[in-house]
Amino acid sequence: MQDIRKPYSHSRSNRDIPKRVEEFERHEEVEEIDDRDAVLIPTKTFKNRRSLDSMEMYPRRANESMQEISSKRERVEIDREPDTDPYTPFTGVKRRKSDNSFGTWMFIITTIVIIVGAGLFTFVFNSAKITYIPKFKDVEVSKTFLFSRSATSTLPTISYIIATTTKSETKVLAPSETKKIESKASGIITVYNNFDSNPQKLIKNTRFESGGGKIYRINQSVTIPGKKGDTPGSIDVTLYADSYGAEYNIGTGTKDIKLRDFTIPGFKGSARYTGFYGRLVGVIKGGAGGNMSLVSQSDLNGAKDGLAVELEKSLKEELSKVTREGTVPMYNTISVSFSDNETEVMSGLTSTYEVTATGYLMLAKESELASMIATETMRDYSGQPVKLAYANELVFTTKKDAIPYSDNSLDVLVEGKPRVVLVADTEDLKLKFLGKNRSDAPSIIQTLPSIAQIEMSFFPIWLSTIPTNKEHVSLLESLPKR
Repeated sequence: MQDIRKPYSHSRSNRDIPKRVEEFERHEEVEEIDDRDAVLIPTKTFKNRRSLDSMEMYPRRANESMQEISSKRERVEIDREPDTDPYTPFTGVKRRKSDNSFGTWMFIITTIVIIVGAGLFTFVFNSAKITYIPKFKDVEVSKTFLFSRSATSTLPTISYIIATTTKSETKVLAPSETKKIESKASGIITVYNNFDSNPQKLIKNTRFESGGGKIYRINQSVTIPGKKGDTPGSIDVTLYADSYGAEYNIGTGTKDIKLRDFTIPGFKGSARYTGFYGRLVGVIKGGAGGNMSLVSQSDLNGAKDGLAVELEKSLKEELSKVTREGTVPMYNTISVSFSDNETEVMSGLTSTYEVTATGYLMLAKESELASMIATETMRDYSGQPVKLAYANELVFTTKKDAIPYSDNSLDVLVEGKPRVVLVADTEDLKLKFLGKNRSDAPSIIQTLPSIAQIEMSFFPIWLSTIPTNKEHVSLLESLPKR
C-alpha cells in the first residue's frame, strides 16, 4: 500500500530530475565557480511545487541565451570528475599550460634584453664630455708693433698676409669737344730665336716690320736667349709705332691676323732673317692723328670720382666680412688701388670709361700678435702659447704713406682691450683624463698650467669614470663672458 505521506516519491517527475539536471548543465557556460554557485535540487516534495520546466537553476545567468553559453563552451576544456553523483557541484576550469609557458618565456626574453642593453650602454656606447675653462686675462694695449710679410727681419715682428678682391665698373661718356690728336700705337710682342743656341742682342730702336709693312721700334736694348734643342729662345718686348696715326693699331679681328707676325728688316739678306721673328701677344693700340671728337676732361673726372667712391665702398664692405683661421683681420687697414683706361678715352680710341679697383686687407698671425700683446701687458707671461678673444675690439692704424700691399714691413699702432687666453694642449688634456674618475679632476688640473676649471658629463648618466677609449671623449672650451 502506498504511503500517502509521500505521494510523489515514485512519481515520473521525481525520477527524471538527475537526468534533466545533467542535460541542463551541458549548456551552462564553463567557468570556475565556487560551491556557493551550485544549486542543489531538493528531493522533498513541497506544497505548491512548481514545474521543473519553469525553474531557474542558475539565476545569475538567466539573461544569457543558451546559444551564447554553447559558443563559449566550445573554446574551453572542462576539467571535472566523473559524475558519480548527479548532484555534485561544478568543480571549475582547467587552465591551458601553453598560456603559462608563453608568459614565462616573455619574461625571460625581456630580462635578457634589459641586461644586454644596459651592458651595451655602459661598455660600448659610453662617452664623456669634458668642458674646460682655460686661464685668461683681460688686458688693455696701446702699442706700435712692427708687422712684416717676410721672415728676413731680425727684429721681433708680427707676420701678416694680404687678402685681395677686385671689381670693375664702366660708364659710357659722350664726346663733347674736338681736339687735334697725335699719338703712337704700342703693344707687346714675343721675339723668338730659332736660329742657333747663341744669345742674340738687339740694340735700342731696332726695327720690326709687321705683316702689313708698318714699322715699329723697341725703345731699349734686349737680348734674345739661344735655342735649346728644338725649342726656340724667346723674350717679350714692347713695340712702339714709328709714326703717329690710327693705322698702326692692330687688333684681334680676322682682317688683322696677317699683321700680327713681325720680321727684323736689319737681318734681311742673311739666314738670321728667317731665324728671328716676332708674334703679337695682345693688341697694338693708342695710335691716333688729326682732329677728333673727344670726351672732355671734366666729364672724365666726374665719372672717375663717382665710380671710385662706389667701388671703394663695395670693396670695403666685402673685405670686412673676410676671416681666416689663425689670423686677426686688421679691418682698419683696408686700402684700395685703382686702374683705368683714361689714356684710351682721352686719345679718342673709346668713349667707354672703365675703372678697376682692387682692395687689400691685412691679416695678422694671431699667435704672434697675442704673444706680443701678452709680453707688453702681462708681467707673469713666460712665453706660453696664447690666443686672443675680443680681437674685433682692436683698432689698427698705419702711417699715411704706408702701402700694406707693396711694403715688406710697416709699423702699426695697436689699441684696444682684448682678452689673452692661454692655449691648452687638448691632446694631452684628453690623455690625462682617460680612465680617471670624476673625483680625480682637482688633482689633474694642478698638472695643467693652462687650465682653470673642469666640468664633466657622462653617458649613460650613471657612469662617473672617463672611458679609456679617447674616441669616446670630447673636449669643449668654454670662456665666460665679460
